[in-house]
Amino acid sequence: MAVMYKSINYNVRERDVNLNDQIRPATVLDYFQDVAGIHATELGLGYEPMIKMNLFWVILYVTFDVVGEMPSFGQTIKINTWPKSQTRLEAEREYEIRDANDNLLIKGISNWCLINSETRRLEKADKLVFPGEYYDKTNYEGKCKRRLGLQPTNITAEYNYKVHLTDLDHNLHLNNARYLDIVYNMFVENGKKKYKKCEIAFISEARLNDIINVKYFKVDNKDCYQGFVNGDLSFEVVLEVEE
Repeated sequence: MAVMYKSINYNVRERDVNLNDQIRPATVLDYFQDVAGIHATELGLGYEPMIKMNLFWVILYVTFDVVGEMPSFGQTIKINTWPKSQTRLEAEREYEIRDANDNLLIKGISNWCLINSETRRLEKADKLVFPGEYYDKTNYEGKCKRRLGLQPTNITAEYNYKVHLTDLDHNLHLNNARYLDIVYNMFVENGKKKYKKCEIAFISEARLNDIINVKYFKVDNKDCYQGFVNGDLSFEVVLEVEE
């Protein structure tokens, strides 16, 4: 069987970058999402075949670490991805962003669960058989988180965001990457920050016209955010920036 590994070349576009012409945190998730979707489709586990089985994937958590220079406008990059051996209830997928000389720029990992589209209940992830051999590499030892468990003690800013039609994915939920754009848009200075690490936990889905109340606070000098829909926690984000 073939090794389950996918690599795609991208050119960084103007719409992907910030005020310093470097890609935004949400762009990293967009790239991860694109290559993961393409690979899942090639493996026969993409959106259409999964819907026919009354199943769909839901992301629980994703993190990435900037280990080289953040990609910039006009640069050609390579995005690699591969699934890790799934557990009974969850499946993990790793990612890399490399430059044209194969230098590692960003590494990341995401954690997913399987939902029944009719009952909206959790299904066992190991009921799906991945058609290939697992790639023998990991940049992340141990198990992914599900939640960040943030405990804010001093909220210094709040922001309300209404979910628009252009924010939705084909499941009619707020697209995963758009959560990072929402927190990014809270402060003008975010447009020039150099991010070195991001973590985001997806707790409950947001839908069209939902009002997301985003709260900002610091924990251990890290930028932290929690988003609430109708008073219920929807997501948590931790962003670390260069000093």
